[in-house]
Amino acid sequence: MSALSDKYEQDVAKYIDSIPGVNAIRPPGDTGYADVKVTYGTVTTWVEVKMSHTDNLSNPRVYFSNGLWKTTYTTPAAKAAVEILNKSSFSRDFVAKIAKFAGIPIQKVKIPTTKGGLKEDGAVPLDVMKQYFSQPNVNRYIANQENYNLGKLVTEHYTMGKKEPAYYMQAGDDFYLISKTDPLKLGANRIPQLAGMGDFKVRIATRSDFYEVQAEIKITKMPHSHYSLKPGTQKKNPFLR
Repeated sequence: MSALSDKYEQDVAKYIDSIPGVNAIRPPGDTGYADVKVTYGTVTTWVEVKMSHTDNLSNPRVYFSNGLWKTTYTTPAAKAAVEILNKSSFSRDFVAKIAKFAGIPIQKVKIPTTKGGLKEDGAVPLDVMKQYFSQPNVNRYIANQENYNLGKLVTEHYTMGKKEPAYYMQAGDDFYLISKTDPLKLGANRIPQLAGMGDFKVRIATRSDFYEVQAEIKITKMPHSHYSLKPGTQKKNPFLR
């Protein structure tokens, strides 16, 4: 998480907390929960916060071992990433190419997504992965399923894939319901529901001491919302009638 996004989450939490009758905190980071915990009346729930509409809405990590893409994550987004990768001819082609480039038999090659995984027998070394992607015209995206219903997937991710469900999202200057559930009773008939299509991509990013394979889930066009909890917004406050 960047310092800017962390500050934005804290600013949104402070803004919500300033609303009469509403308490909000941005707890210390735990990816098992959403970003801001809100209590309104007798109800407590979570709000996910994104700085903009182009932020990644979910980024589960995956890895390749014993001929298959797998994940330790239990979220719907992680399950979808594994299914897409194992069906993708593009990802199979990538595995064959990186195995050959690394000089590792394809039956033994592993593509971990953690620092510790690089120590396993058959794992593609970090320096080799960096060399591979330093070649001209080599794409870091190893899978891409176009026109995917990301709105549905992201809804499942936040309402079922977290330790506690998040039913609201602040994205840029737009506020949404995540699913039709509205535990704070802000107005399901007036606040738009998160929805949208987009490309489900999986990308390999090389870091200083490891590389990671993660999904990139960005909705191409989210609905417009007349409501917002962004500090300084000119839009309506969903908590105020």
